[in-house]
Amino acid sequence: MPVPILCHVCHGGLYRPESPGAYRCRSCGSPATESTFPVQSDERLVVLAGVLQVLSVPDGHQVIAPDRRCYAPHLGASLSLALRANRTRPVFRQAEDVATAEDLLSALDADERGPWVLSPAQLGVLTRAMDVRYALLPSTSRQYPDFDEEIRAALTRSSRHPRAT
Repeated sequence: MPVPILCHVCHGGLYRPESPGAYRCRSCGSPATESTFPVQSDERLVVLAGVLQVLSVPDGHQVIAPDRRCYAPHLGASLSLALRANRTRPVFRQAEDVATAEDLLSALDADERGPWVLSPAQLGVLTRAMDVRYALLPSTSRQYPDFDEEIRAALTRSSRHPRAT
């Protein structure tokens, strides 16, 4: 769960982004940069609803921060199609993968804005669902290729993490 960062000067205002890596308190106007906010290795700075916040990221998990609302339905469509196809032919390798896909679909329906903190298992299921969608509906591979590549890169980073399971 993201936690808003209170101003280090007035202790009551919240920071809003001013430019990349620069923030300003909404109350007193005090400036700050990313280096002002030391975050732990399992934390990330994110901006949600225009407010700078700290997001906790467990080992092996990756943060996906969509910049368009259409990405959640795009990913949800891939998961839905893969779950339907799984009824007639094996799409997912294990029963846990089906449960993971269903849980992820519910999470995307509930939070279309993100950022999403996805586990290696969720990223694996998601990329498998994307593969199925592209095989069955090749034209969808051209809808959001940059975002799809971001998901695949996150899976690669996650699988390279020393403590990923």
